[in-house]
Amino acid sequence: MHKYCLECGWRASTEDGDSEREISRKAIEHFVETGHTVDSIPLPPRCVIKN
Repeated sequence: MHKYCLECGWRASTEDGDSEREISRKAIEHFVETGHTVDSIPLPPRCVIKN
């Protein structure tokens, strides 16, 4: 899962080692703190990326 802000450079991703739950929490915190819109993109499973 990759979440990113449509208004600034903020981003969070499971590629960085965080769980999807943690990424969602960070996205909500970013929205509450800034009022910015956060969108998300599902990432392919790691086994697909490695192959």
